[in-house]
Amino acid sequence: MKSKAVLTGLLLLLVFTSFSFKCSGGPPPDTSPYRPAAKAAGDIAESIKAMITIKRALAKNGTLKPAEERPLNDALLKLTRADKAFVNEVNVVKNATDASTSKPKVCLAFAALNAALSEVNSTVSPVTDPNAKSKLATALTVITNSIPAITSVLQCS
Repeated sequence: MKSKAVLTGLLLLLVFTSFSFKCSGGPPPDTSPYRPAAKAAGDIAESIKAMITIKRALAKNGTLKPAEERPLNDALLKLTRADKAFVNEVNVVKNATDASTSKPKVCLAFAALNAALSEVNSTVSPVTDPNAKSKLATALTVITNSIPAITSVLQCS
């Protein structure tokens, strides 16, 4: 009988002791002002990947002609590279002690990203098949909708 009371007491002590420990809930939140730009760049990367998948499927089933696929492929390659360069520069700024010294590089990388995006847009326009053009334009719209999140943070002049 006495051992049951001691066991119950120890169990209750263990339970209440475990409630007294507070967990931090994981890593601290990223409070960098560049976080929205980094997230938007990540969203752009996912949309580029989706657009490449769409392009491949359209080319495979013959909806996208080789003369239309080649320039689109080249433009998507440039866009992928520009997005990677932009993400790298945003990460440098996020981790820098003085962001103002790295901001011109981020703005330059963002300008390259915009130029590559314009090139992709110009290669989607001449696609003749309306279904293929619609699918590619939808993916491109997702990318262009991510741009304002970046421009609001960067404020490049």
